[in-house]
Order: sequence, then structure tokens, then C-alpha cells
Amino acid sequence: MYLDSTKTNRPPHKRKTMWWVLAIGPGVLGLAADNDAGGMLSYLVTGAAHHLLWFLGALIGMVPITYTIQELALRVAVATQKPYSQLLRSKFGSMGATVNGTILHLLNALILVTEFLGMTAALKLVGLPWGVGLFLSWALVLGVTSYRHYPGLERLLLVLAIFNFAFIPALFYIHPTPHAWLTAMGQGISSPVFFLLLSLAGNAIAPWMIYWQQNAVWSGSVTSLNLGRKDIRIGILAQVSMAIIVMMIGALTLTSGNPLQNPLTWLAHAAGPTVSQLFALGIFDAGFLAACTISLSSAWMLSEVLHGTPPPKAVTPTGGRSRWIHMLTLTITAGVVLWPHLAVGSIALWAQALGALWMPVSLAMLIVVARDIHLMGPLAILRGRQRWLWSIVGVFVVLAVGSFLF
Repeated sequence: MYLDSTKTNRPPHKRKTMWWVLAIGPGVLGLAADNDAGGMLSYLVTGAAHHLLWFLGALIGMVPITYTIQELALRVAVATQKPYSQLLRSKFGSMGATVNGTILHLLNALILVTEFLGMTAALKLVGLPWGVGLFLSWALVLGVTSYRHYPGLERLLLVLAIFNFAFIPALFYIHPTPHAWLTAMGQGISSPVFFLLLSLAGNAIAPWMIYWQQNAVWSGSVTSLNLGRKDIRIGILAQVSMAIIVMMIGALTLTSGNPLQNPLTWLAHAAGPTVSQLFALGIFDAGFLAACTISLSSAWMLSEVLHGTPPPKAVTPTGGRSRWIHMLTLTITAGVVLWPHLAVGSIALWAQALGALWMPVSLAMLIVVARDIHLMGPLAILRGRQRWLWSIVGVFVVLAVGSFLF
């Protein structure tokens, strides 16, 4: 939960040195959760395609795009102090808000499948039977997201995000050869690259994150626009760093076999038990954070769309009228994981890519809201920023078209 440094009695020089601590909040959590189990597995598979220079460039190129979209969502939330679905309803009518909410809930459900796949595969790698690991993952997510006090839940998830750092020693344990570096860096562009770039873009910024940022303000976690921006910057730095590390793990692991079927098994065969178990710890943590965060975002959105009002401030949206939808969504998405012979890597890539396909629509709706001076007041975006935002919409459209043509 945010603490506004302007309201403390600390000397100015101490406040300046502590801004990065005070700024850690839902922006960091949302961006950490966006590096979810499916996203990390897709980064591993993308790195294993050995186009590392292309993908690292694209990943770094996504940084200003991710920041722009998240800052815009924050700006809209701070300016309006209204739930996002209410804003969409005022601009696009009840039908528009409902259609958008329904599609996003289905996309979120597909992403939740990848989270349960990742968590269960990680637990299987350390010795738990598939069914036991799946039940444990489902029970943990359901139990944590049922906690009713949102600020306390946010603090818990931020503490658990520390386990994402398990990816760092996993990379150091690989000990890549010079040949591995040459192979990782030396490949040119080929036909799957557009689809992999689309998946990468969908993992860098997802439609559900707009609702997450909006409701972080509504829940009372954000008290300052300035700290909110710093929060997003810290989150992006952590997100990109972990993504690069995981992509390098995939690129520097040279082995035969197909990582699309089960990336964790592929990694265990190629890099050994130490690397794979550290990676499994990171994947479980990533999947758990994302499953909690994304399901909370969906519950917030559905509460607004179906009932017209969000839950009270500082209260999680998974109780009351949304409780049964939340429980049913988690149960169905976890149940899909029992389907035999699921291609974990392929599902992870498609989940991210489908989110990127809907991103132009989500961003276009956000732009229409953000430029409305009656809703936004002095924080309404000007024409220069509007042109930059519409160009970002164009980037997603080009990636989508290129994925289907090449």
C-alpha cells in the first residue's frame, strides 16, 4: 500500500532516498504478475528459438509502450476517481462495456489456465503428483484471493514476489559455452518471429492490467500520481530484467527436443536438476502471483459490469455477489489442466498472443476516455500524446497482421 512521502515528517534528503521504497505498490505487483507462469514459459520458448538479438531489442522497445499505457490508466484513475467500467459505460454504453468485459474475462480465464499449468508442472518437477500439485495450487489461490482486506493482501503478494529472483541463480548455473552464445545471437529472422513478437508484446502489457491499475486507485492503494508513476517505473524495470534473464536461459540452453510440449521437462533434460528446480520455484511464484492478481482484476471488472458498482474501497472483489463467479472461474480453469497431453508451451504462447490481439481495442477505448476533458479535467491528454498512443495501437495491429501473413 502506498505511503505518500509528502505527508511524512522526514527531512527532504531522506525522503528523496526512500522514494523507491515508498513507491512500491500495485504497479510493481501488476507488472510482476504480468511476468506470469505462462509469460515466463513463453519467454523460455522464445529464447529457445535462438533469435535472441531480435527479441531482446523488441523487449527493450516495449518498455516505453508498457509505461505509456500503464501511466495512462493511472492518469485516468486519478483524474476520475471512478471504476473503469463505469467510465466505459458512459462513453460506449452498457452493451459496449459488457462486451468488452466478457471478452476480457474469457482472455483472463485462458491466462489462468497457463498459471495453473505452470504451477502444477513446477510442483511435479519437484516430486508432487500432477493431481496433488494442481489441487494444492487451486486451494492456495482460492484461499489467498478470498481474503477480504485488499491492502493486506497486496502487501502479502508483494512479499511473495521476492521468489521471482530464483530465475537469477538459475541463469548462472547454466555455464554456457562460447558455441551457445554464438548460436543464441547468430540467428536471423524467420517466419515464426512475428507470432513470437506478438506473444512477447502481449506479455509485456496485457488488457487486464488497465483494470488492475484503475482499481488500485479505487481501492485506496494509490494516493499520489507522482508515486504511482514511480511505482510503474520500478515494476517495468523488474519486469524487463526478469524477462531478459528467462529468455537468456532458453537461448543458452542447447539441446534437442521440443520445448513447446513441456518447457520445464525440456529444461530439466538440458540443464540439469539444479537449474530446473530453481526455475520451477520461479515459475510457481510467477504463476501464483498472476493467478491471484488476474483473478482479482477479473472479479473487480465483473462486479462493475454485472452489478454496476464495485465493492467498497479497500475490500477485495471476491466476496459478496462475485464470490461464486470467482470460485467457478478458478475451478474451471484449474480443471482444464487435468486434460491429458496439453502442450504447455504452445498454450502459453497463444494466451499471450490473444491478449495482444485485443490490446488495440482496449487501448483505443482508454484513449477515448482519457481525451475527454469533461471526465479528465486538466489531466486530459493532448493531441501530441494522442498521436503517440494511436501509433502504439498501430504497432499491435502490425504485429497481429504480420503473425497471420508470415
